[in-house]
Order: sequence, then C-alpha cells, then structure tokens
Amino acid sequence: MFRSDAFRQKTQAWQQQFRQFQSAGLLQRIFAWIILGLVMMLSLTLLVFVVLLSWILIPLMLYRARRQMRKAQQAGSQQQPFSQKSRHENHIIEGEVINRKED
Repeated sequence: MFRSDAFRQKTQAWQQQFRQFQSAGLLQRIFAWIILGLVMMLSLTLLVFVVLLSWILIPLMLYRARRQMRKAQQAGSQQQPFSQKSRHENHIIEGEVINRKED
C-alpha cells in the first residue's frame, strides 16, 4: 500500500509539472525551438567538419605509410647482399617439451 501511495503522489507531481510546461507561454516555446535548432545546426556543422577532416587525413596517412614501407623495403634490399647465405639456410630452434597435455 505504501509503495502505491508514494508512486501515485510521484506521478501526480510529474503530471502537474507537465501541465505547467504545457501552459508555458508562446515566447518560451519559440525560444526553446530556436535553441534546439541552433544546437542541431551546431552538431551538424561539427559532424560535417569531422567527416571532411577524415577525408583529407586518410589519404595523407596512407601516403605516409606507403612512404615508410618503401623506406623499409629499400633498407632491407640494401642489407640483402650481405645476408644472401642466411636467407637460404634453414633455421632450427632446438628445445625440450617439459609439460605436454594430450587433448
């Protein structure tokens, strides 16, 4: 019983507050719509700016990554004549299995 009375009082308070908002003046409603419109326009402008910035930065980042990759390949090709023999050898790593579980 106590919970339903408290809930009923809370809903009545909300309804009364909603009625007060409904009876707000025309000037308040117009002001609220203008503020809402400005916030929406600002967020849309910010979104467009971020999208355009990403369209500009993505090709620049790809170009930079390709340039670094070319430098790494050139550095690898300069070291290649010295390590021709090691490229053709098999590398064997020896070790011992200490604990092996059979599944």
